[in-house]
Formats: sequence, C-alpha cells, structure tokens
Amino acid sequence: MKTTTNTGTVPIFDIYTAAYLYMKGLSPAFVKRGTRVVFDFPGEDRTLDLVNDFNANPRIYLIDYVSALRTMRARMLAHR
Repeated sequence: MKTTTNTGTVPIFDIYTAAYLYMKGLSPAFVKRGTRVVFDFPGEDRTLDLVNDFNANPRIYLIDYVSALRTMRARMLAHR
C-alpha cells in the first residue's frame, strides 16, 4: 500500500529532517507559507521510511550531513 497525502507531498517543517532526506537523495519543493518556508518532499513510502530512519537516530557521516544542512539552509533563505 502506497501512502500519500492529498497533494502527493509530505510537508516537512524541520530543516534537520529535511537535510537528512536531501542527503539521502530526495529533493524538496520549497513552499513559502506566510513567513516560513516548508519543504515539500514526494509523498512516497521512501520519504516516510527515511523520516522514520532519521527519528531512530541513525549513524551518518557528519560532514555529508552538515553539507546537506548548509545547502538546505541556503536554499531556504533564498526562497524567503
């Protein structure tokens, strides 16, 4: 069974989770809602699995994660 939202995306409000998903190869759409930028990831099982993996405190390469975090922050600020 494939899990999706009504719009076919999974909104992520946390930059740290978004950076992890980005590091794992998923690209978000940046949507401005009021003064905030929301990361909309594809509404796929893989997205939800990776969110669960992130919440389980996985072992990751720190330099890769920090690089993804910096990239996401820069792109987020560019959309403000």
